[in-house]
Amino acid sequence: MKHRLLFSLYCVLFYRFVLVVGVAWGQYEVEEKLPVWLRGVLDVRIAGGSKAPSWTDRGPGKLRYGGRSTATGFEHVTRLAVAQLALELGATLPWDIVARAQLNWEHETVNADRPLLVEAFLRKEWGSWERGWGLQAGVFNPPFSLEHSGPAWTPQYSLTPSALNTWLWEEVRVTGLEAERWVTLPGNFRLSVLAGAGFGPDSFGWLLPERGWVLSDAVSGVNSTLLLPRRRVKMFVFDERDYRPAIYTGITLSDAHERGSLKLGYFDNLGDQGTTGAWNTRFGTLGAILHPLPQVDVLVQYLIGETHTHVANWDSAFSAFYALLSYRYRTHRLTARYDVFRVHDLDGGPNWSRDRGDAVTLAYLFEFGLRHRVGVEYIWVHSHHPSLGRGDPHDDGWQISYRFRY
Repeated sequence: MKHRLLFSLYCVLFYRFVLVVGVAWGQYEVEEKLPVWLRGVLDVRIAGGSKAPSWTDRGPGKLRYGGRSTATGFEHVTRLAVAQLALELGATLPWDIVARAQLNWEHETVNADRPLLVEAFLRKEWGSWERGWGLQAGVFNPPFSLEHSGPAWTPQYSLTPSALNTWLWEEVRVTGLEAERWVTLPGNFRLSVLAGAGFGPDSFGWLLPERGWVLSDAVSGVNSTLLLPRRRVKMFVFDERDYRPAIYTGITLSDAHERGSLKLGYFDNLGDQGTTGAWNTRFGTLGAILHPLPQVDVLVQYLIGETHTHVANWDSAFSAFYALLSYRYRTHRLTARYDVFRVHDLDGGPNWSRDRGDAVTLAYLFEFGLRHRVGVEYIWVHSHHPSLGRGDPHDDGWQISYRFRY
């Protein structure tokens, strides 16, 4: 009852903001030009997931919405859900310092008792688009995902991101400092180099060997709790144990005509395995965004890494890849994506951390007006993870989404 009352109060406040802000700002992008701006996203879904309970219920399902377990086995469930409720706040402070924050609400998960802090930082830039540098401090996600470029860090091309980028927005969150430098090269190419360091991700890497890869558009916050398959076992996004900073770097090369960009990234949490509960995890990623035609987007991204820990026999190597093709005609967008993901055991013990699978996603999005979008998506997943111990049910699910933003 308490959770329902809190959620109802949050919805009332959300719609009061819609009524007030919607009159003042005629377009979604305009508020960023004001000294202080507020915007939000509400996404409501009708979802039919796989028969197996989802990983959000500690089940073997790979999708965000799953079925339920009965005396005779698994069965499908069709549900109405609030997939995302987000508020974003921004301000331009003296000396052109930009402040940004985002809160998300998950009313059907273990995090339902609190708003989730997705980001909160201050940023200052010097120079121009051609040449300059920037500095930001606070809570943020390293910018490695190629798909999370929509409002409130939602996927732009589909309802559900790839397994690769799902994981990046689940576990990777730092509280620290990031610096960026960009220059224009001969031939109208733009080179951007960033480096960051921060605290918090000492449990980073736990999800993949024990739970495996999943596909979900749920965005975690720095104060999120993440469930693991074993009962009464959970991890925290912010879990500083060894007081060593995580470090990361990224390079982006793009052309001035926006025909494509190449992105490289590296992350290492520098975890001290001698500290109780700490994980040592690192990965590298390589991706490209191409626009061979004005209405066509092509995305490819690959990630490879390793995680080591003394918590249990979970030492593992992992990798993931996806290729995405998206066609946009006016306010219509049609997207197809193929995923492949793997986890390999490294410690020579019981091979419980092995996870392998592939997935196909088809999505159609239609935007109307300045604030509305309707989406339909179907995902087929086939995977195998021995530690789940519930067989390997095929995950196929569909979603119908209505999104409102202001």
